[in-house]
Amino acid sequence: MGSLGTGEILVIVLVAIIVFGPHRLPEISRKAGELLSKARQMANSVTQSIDSEYGEIAAPLKDLKGEYDATVSDVKNVASSAAANLSVEMPTVDLKKQNRADDAGAGAAPADEASESVGSQAAASDDNLNPEPAEAQPAIEEVDPNTDVAEGKAS
Repeated sequence: MGSLGTGEILVIVLVAIIVFGPHRLPEISRKAGELLSKARQMANSVTQSIDSEYGEIAAPLKDLKGEYDATVSDVKNVASSAAANLSVEMPTVDLKKQNRADDAGAGAAPADEASESVGSQAAASDDNLNPEPAEAQPAIEEVDPNTDVAEGKAS
C-alpha cells in the first residue's frame, strides 16, 4: 500500500491523456510537481518545528535510552562470559569394570548371584525410567442402536 507499480503509473498517464488531452498534459504535470514540492516543504517545516519544541524534553529520554542500551549490553556480555566459563562434566560409570572390581574384592561370586544382581540393577533402572501408569482406565463399551438396553437383545 502506498507504492505504485509500472502498470498503475501507465494507467494513470493514459487516463490523464484521455481526460486532459495531450496539449494540456505538460502544463498539468508541471503544476502537480510544484504542488508535491510545496507539500514536502510543509511536511519538513512541521517536522523541524516539532523537533525544536520538544527537543528539550526528548534529550533526557534519549540519554536514558543510551544508558539502558549500555546496561543491556553489559548484562549480555557478563552472561555470555559466565556461560563460557561454566562447564559441567557428567561422570561416566562403566558397570562392567565396577562389577569386576566388586567380584575381585569380595571373591568370586557364583554366576547366578552376579547375573541376578546385574539383572536387579537393570530392573531397578528400568522402573525409574518407565514408571507404570497409576490405574488402568476401564474400556468403554460401544452401544448398538438396534439393541434394547433393558433386555440386552436385538429388536
